[in-house]
Amino acid sequence: MAIKHRKRLGEGIIVNEPKTLDKEVIHESVESSSCEFNQEIEEVKEEMDEKVKQNEYETKNYFSDGQCLYAKSSAKPGNIKVGRHIWAKENHYNIDDKTEKILLEFMTVRKMETELLNRHDCLVERNLMKFQDKGVDIVKSNGKHVVECIRECEDSIIKKNIHSKLGFMEYEGKIIYKLYEAIGLNSTYVGKYDVKPKGSYSEYIKMIKNHVIGNVELEFAMVSGLSAILLGYIGEELGLDSTIIHLVGNSTTGKSTALKLAISSFGYPEVKYNGLYGTYNGTNNALIKKLGGLNGVPYALDEISMSESNNFTKFVYSLANGADKERLNKDSELMEKESWLTTILSNGEKSITRSSNNNAGVQVRVIEAENFTWTKSPEHAEAINHVILNNYGHLAIEFAQYLLDKNRNEVIRNYKQEKINLYDELRKRNVYDDMSMRRCSKFAIIIQTAFIIEELLDIELDIEGMVDMIVSIERESIKYRNFHKVVIDFIKQYVDRYRNKFDGKSKSNSQEILGKITEKEDYIELQMEEFSFELMIKEGGYEDRKIVLKELKKAGFLDCEKDRLTRSRNNSAGVETNYIVIKLPKKIDQNKSDTRIN
Repeated sequence: MAIKHRKRLGEGIIVNEPKTLDKEVIHESVESSSCEFNQEIEEVKEEMDEKVKQNEYETKNYFSDGQCLYAKSSAKPGNIKVGRHIWAKENHYNIDDKTEKILLEFMTVRKMETELLNRHDCLVERNLMKFQDKGVDIVKSNGKHVVECIRECEDSIIKKNIHSKLGFMEYEGKIIYKLYEAIGLNSTYVGKYDVKPKGSYSEYIKMIKNHVIGNVELEFAMVSGLSAILLGYIGEELGLDSTIIHLVGNSTTGKSTALKLAISSFGYPEVKYNGLYGTYNGTNNALIKKLGGLNGVPYALDEISMSESNNFTKFVYSLANGADKERLNKDSELMEKESWLTTILSNGEKSITRSSNNNAGVQVRVIEAENFTWTKSPEHAEAINHVILNNYGHLAIEFAQYLLDKNRNEVIRNYKQEKINLYDELRKRNVYDDMSMRRCSKFAIIIQTAFIIEELLDIELDIEGMVDMIVSIERESIKYRNFHKVVIDFIKQYVDRYRNKFDGKSKSNSQEILGKITEKEDYIELQMEEFSFELMIKEGGYEDRKIVLKELKKAGFLDCEKDRLTRSRNNSAGVETNYIVIKLPKKIDQNKSDTRIN
């Protein structure tokens, strides 16, 4: 059964109170304003008077009447006016970077304001003077008093926890989960992403039941987003990488709606206002920077064609590995690296794997869902978007709470069993290779998430349909990631394209000869010098010659000496030379009575 929805706590941190306290301004306003405004002024005055009575604005050496700050004087009767009201209201401790901030309340020439500042800025005169433009009444003559007053306030002000990163962390020996609020600790988010819940939890669940359940593609998208939580919870212990899911298809298939749905469980699902849904419009380094500190909270990138990059190989590896570059600070000291462990969602009209080098590692790291239809119609997409733009940020916190209430070891055991089940299913359908078990590590997180959602919301998802989608995804992926087969196909195409430069009979300059082909009984032998072979594989988009040759050797396509990747033969001048010798499968064309490379 679904657990009861947790109520949101608190609002923002920075609060503006447009309440004028200056006596002359109040007097002028009373004469020209309505009765309602007059009543508001009186309420503000009463509130300030009450605070003064309760010694809320008093320390050992300073006090404020809500309008002006005074220093208590023991040397002569009366008090010394320091300036307009300024007071430290709250101390905020960031549990992520272990720094402190102070919520400063101060009277400008117009109204009362509050600002959350670094503690260092509040306690150093020259730093606090930088906020004169905000209306803080601090100058050289009173700076010492203002800073000392703030320092004295710290003994009695409210202490709060805040966090600037999202997802799981261990805090004082306990695992907590941080979204707008934290599970397991009273803490509020103050980072860059809009994850403050909005709207109604019940309206969001109603949308899922009306528009998502029964559409397996959208179920898969919703589950994929929430799978970030499960991955963040158990992934580090199991040594798992971040999951990359890329939706490929034309612009009418509902890819963007699917990604927005996946993000809406966590926060604002749009590219505006710092949601967890962004675009590829930026450098790869800038995009990677956005992932720092996400441990169990997904991020989505819309429309890969907006990227300036033409090769995503390094980008994919960086996303999956979950660590930013090593960087130095201004003092040439090594900075702490940002890290992440999450689900990264992406979409576009072109493939991210086929926009990378021909590298099996890229194929393993990306789940590429191609040519699926995600929404039924434009009206269907519009109905979903209307709800999720006004109701978001609820379901993820419910899912995380539900997961934390479970035995972690049991969750890990269930994951391992689901991984085996998926691998067995792929073998049964004859859709597997030597990389399938690694791929099942990623798929198992998604399917297990689906089972947990069923328990949490007391609903039934089409999990069998999701497995069918996984089989379809794998069948397509295997075509490209069977490395030696893809390499052999490329080499055959290359030889056919430049056939006149391989037969040894070309009348052109000998420098244009790329190699030699010789017909054998069961195969066609391709002999190339190392330099020519290097040029060929670079044209094919392969990064490392040795990796290519090792894979060919492992598959039995390389004729080489036992401890090497080459074979020594005499060249046309009788000089011993190291050659790359490849055995290409052949096919006999009976109609034309000639031998062709298959």
